[in-house]
Amino acid sequence: MQDDRLALYQRECQNSPQIVHALQELPLIGEDAISIVCRYVLAPALGGFTQWLLKEACKAQKQRLYFLARDGYLMYRAALLFCEKQRLPIECRYLSCSRYSLRIPIFHLDTEAALAYLCRGSLQISLERILTRAGLTADEKEAVFQELSLPYGPTVRLSHTRLAQIHESLRQCSTFLAAMNRHSAEAMPALKGYLSQEGLLEDRTDAIVDSGWTGSMQMVLNEVLSHMGRIRPLSGYYWGLYELPVHANRTLYHCYDFSPTSPLKAKVFFNNCLFEAIFTAPHGMTTGYRKLGDQYVPHYGFSDARRNAFVERIEAEIFPYIERLAEHTQILELSSEDLYKDRTIIQRLLQRFMAAPSPAEVACFGSLPFSDDVLEGEEQPIAFPLTEKELTQSHPLHKLVAISGRGKLPPRESAWYEGSVVRCGKHIRYHLWQYTLYQWMRYSRKRLMYMRGKRRDSRYG
Repeated sequence: MQDDRLALYQRECQNSPQIVHALQELPLIGEDAISIVCRYVLAPALGGFTQWLLKEACKAQKQRLYFLARDGYLMYRAALLFCEKQRLPIECRYLSCSRYSLRIPIFHLDTEAALAYLCRGSLQISLERILTRAGLTADEKEAVFQELSLPYGPTVRLSHTRLAQIHESLRQCSTFLAAMNRHSAEAMPALKGYLSQEGLLEDRTDAIVDSGWTGSMQMVLNEVLSHMGRIRPLSGYYWGLYELPVHANRTLYHCYDFSPTSPLKAKVFFNNCLFEAIFTAPHGMTTGYRKLGDQYVPHYGFSDARRNAFVERIEAEIFPYIERLAEHTQILELSSEDLYKDRTIIQRLLQRFMAAPSPAEVACFGSLPFSDDVLEGEEQPIAFPLTEKELTQSHPLHKLVAISGRGKLPPRESAWYEGSVVRCGKHIRYHLWQYTLYQWMRYSRKRLMYMRGKRRDSRYG
């Protein structure tokens, strides 16, 4: 089976002379699924994105690129290598930030936007989780619990209906609002100090680099920087964007793999959760900033040693390919046709790995810890073990019932559904077909809403 996957990936790679050349004579560090996927899927993906990014940035005469933690870590390392070897006139910086560290300081500026963001759904959403997102202490949480006097506990998973009710209750909860606004106002000075220190107020042409999905980080950064006196809007380069924030200037958002108006296939067979779990950094999420002497430094949360070791192995497996690519392909000489052709091949490679993984690949990657929340904690295996009954909850009909609020309890879900299907091992093709149908419906709706101008307000998520 493993030999079949290897042959499959090799056949796809043969369609790109550039990928073939970079793979030549590279030693395969291991013979397990991790080594094979790293060499024939992840390395070409990172290499293709980095080439596109730097060519676009040079064309736009960008002087500095900010790679956002943590999704931008390996992108940053790859871009540094290319810029050094090819003497590109771009400075690369790693910007330590997270949805949490950027949003906590601005909650007090717009209460409605803060509430909408805090009460957004996730795989493990509960009232406890919402209050943690707002930065409340244990005593403050208890005071809010007492004031709300709910008929269920703070750690109970919330359905869509209950989540809407919590949203309304918190809007009228004076204890919650006072605590949230206090923590927010206290956090703003350190965030401003860190961003200023990193040069985001300097007179340079710059842009951020991130994985993407909704483009909200760019909008929030622009909001904060505007409060600090920056006039020129910050642009961004992304792996892909499913949607854009409301009122966003489309010309400031640049996509490699897919955009809100791209053909649906690229989105249906792509798993952004798995992408984030793999392309991460060997440190915890940024939880805030503090001043040490004359410097502002980011504070990182806990990072599991096993995950750090996994990231270090991924880097060791991928970067021999990146080094060879940087030595033998001149970015400024690549044509748009070359980049487009390789991107198409990379899409197929990722599709085979993400949407139709082998049992060996699920065994190696399916246990990666993942949480879709803005905070760490309560991570679960990305290919969460689900029963066949639970797998059916992600079929179109069941999804519609859950979204309508008629379901009794929110269904258990997996961040990498396809991996959970393979892990279950029963009626694999049927469950994958049903999920693919749901994804087509989901992204068709997103695209239609985007085309009609009904975008998500970035402040809300």
